[in-house]
Parts: sequence; C-alpha cells; structure tokens
Amino acid sequence: MKRFTPENLTPLSWTPFYATLGTDDRLAYNRLHGLYFLEQTIFFEQLLGRPVLDHLARHAPDESLRREAREFAEEENLHTSWFRDLLREERPGWYSKSDFHLIGAGAPQRLIIRWLGRNVRFLPALLWLQLMAEERALYFGLQFMKDDDSLDGRFRAVQKKHLADEPGHIRRDELFIHALWDTASPRLRSLNAKLLHWLLREYFLLPKRSGWNVVEHWLKERPHLIPRRDEARQAMDGLARNEAFVKSLYPRRHLPRTATLSQAWQELAFLQRFLTD
Repeated sequence: MKRFTPENLTPLSWTPFYATLGTDDRLAYNRLHGLYFLEQTIFFEQLLGRPVLDHLARHAPDESLRREAREFAEEENLHTSWFRDLLREERPGWYSKSDFHLIGAGAPQRLIIRWLGRNVRFLPALLWLQLMAEERALYFGLQFMKDDDSLDGRFRAVQKKHLADEPGHIRRDELFIHALWDTASPRLRSLNAKLLHWLLREYFLLPKRSGWNVVEHWLKERPHLIPRRDEARQAMDGLARNEAFVKSLYPRRHLPRTATLSQAWQELAFLQRFLTD
C-alpha cells in the first residue's frame, strides 16, 4: 500500500509522537489525511470559491471579468469532479452521498458559507482567501510532483492535472482583487482586512477542528492506539509551538503574488508578518 500525500503535508508527521509510530500506523494516518486533503480542496473550490465566482459571473464590472469568472467556475467544477471520483473510488461508503466526511461541513455551515460568497461585494476579503488558497494549491501540487513512487499513482496524477490550471487561477484572482478590493471604500477595506486576519488565524492556520477529526478517525481505525489518544492530542496542540511546522504553512516564497500584491494596501500589512520564511 502506498501513501496518498507527501508526508511533509501531514501535520502529525511534524511531531515527536509520529516518530514513535509503526510503519502501518503512519501509513494509515497518511491515507486518511490524503482523503482530507481532497475534501479540503473541494471545500475551497465549491463552498468558498464557487459562490464568489457565480456572483462575479453575473455582477463583475465588465464582460471580460464576467467571462473570466465563468471560465474559472467551469474549471473548478472539473477539478472537483476529479477529486470527488477519487474519494468515491477509495471510500464509497463515506462519499457516495456527500463530499465531506472528515471536514465538519453540515447543511447550516454550507448555507452560511454560500451566503457569504454571494455577498463578496461587501466581503472582498474572500478574494484574498481564494488567492492564498490557489497559491498554496500550486505549492502543494509541486510537493506531489517532487515525491517518489511511494505515492499512490491516482493521487499523484490528479494533483498533476490540478497543478496545470493553478497559474491561470492565480492570474484571475488578481484581476478580481483589483476589481473589488481596489475599488472598495477605505472603511470597507479596513473592516475586511480585520476579518481576513481573524479568519486566517482562527480557521486557516493551525490544524484544529478538522485536523483533529482526521486523528480521531485514525484512532478508531487503529484501536490499539486509542490508549495513546492524549499523547496524540498533546502532539497536535504542540504544533502551535513548532516553529518549523508553522513556517511551512504559508511560506512567502510559495505565496509570492499574495506577498507582493498586498503591499499596495496598508490595511493588509499584517500579511507581511503572517507569511513565513
């Protein structure tokens, strides 16, 4: 059996606890995290990104931007179909009726997130989240390409296809930021910058809810590890103090457009501190 994702993209692998695990236990965790990685991509592309793109496809300031949004949405739908097919192939019992098993995305949460996306005119912070997600997807995809043949070929192949479209998505994200952020009032930008800062730290920095959910599922599937649950919890909580891990999350060299573009607006100065390395 092969890994589903490069080991350095799995949080627990950065902990001393991980080093005490047997090969089979590590592989089981890696494969679960590989499924979570696909769920997370669908979450960004469909729950967060798609409502934003649908709004822009109808209401962007000019037809060229509306066309860019429509094409972007079509590509995201195609990508999601790849990830969805792979999830269903691997775990049909989990994913035959839902894209999410490891991510806590129930109906109320999905409704709220979609409502936010449809109001991107007042919440242009979502465009920065989208740009950062696309730059990270490019970074992650390159990690898959660097890995050797210990990776499952299906997971590597789908990331290779995904990787090809990411530069174009980043280009479009920049267009949308210039169209909505640049033209927003200073007050609206300031409020959105504060919101962006909070969202990044609360939901998109350290593995918390969903990251721990992966571990909980892993422990259930490896019952001999259940007595070590507290150790696993301490290991995950300790990632906040793991400098090497924190620096791996949003490395400046892999988010160059975010780093450069955000310098144009003082309210986004916190991003220069948020980006690591």
